[in-house]
Amino acid sequence: MLRHRNVGGGNEVMGEGIFIGDVEEPARSSKLEKSGQSEGGCWKYLSLLMIVATVLSLCLNAFQFMLIDGYLRDIQELNDTHNNRHSEWEADRHSVEECRAEMQKMESHMNNRETEKNNLEQEVTRLTKGQDELEKGQEEQLQREQEELQRQQEAQRQEGDQLRQQEEVNQEAEQQRQLQEEQQRQQQEQQHQEG
Repeated sequence: MLRHRNVGGGNEVMGEGIFIGDVEEPARSSKLEKSGQSEGGCWKYLSLLMIVATVLSLCLNAFQFMLIDGYLRDIQELNDTHNNRHSEWEADRHSVEECRAEMQKMESHMNNRETEKNNLEQEVTRLTKGQDELEKGQEEQLQREQEELQRQQEAQRQEGDQLRQQEEVNQEAEQQRQLQEEQQRQQQEQQHQEG
């Protein structure tokens, strides 16, 4: 078998070199050509695959970026909604506390008004009783005054009767005195006539 030897490394062109014998080995050169062509095709496919993978990776990264951006916007909206709800809840809680305090204040005020009403009713009842007692006392006093007036009128009637009786007695005494004087005068006249 003949062997081919290359002098000077792998930079020599195919078909050049030192041959032992005059015949060149055709099988080896075709193998080298095929392997060179197949290695170039592999790199070509590999670079194409890498480009496709890079594009897909960039597209996936862009999609993930948009997805994450959407999620961040949703999270921001949820945070804003949560903050709004929390502030509304705080406002409602303060409002409820104020309403509760106002209701307690109004309840105490109503209780005070109810107590004042009961006190006023008791005072009115006491005054009504006092007025009734006063009216009763006034009626009793008026009745006593009327009785006293009747007694005074009765006493005045009795005094009037006594005065009338006294006057009648005085008139009778005057009449008797006049009669006596008349009789004495007549007697004196008779004596004077006789004398």
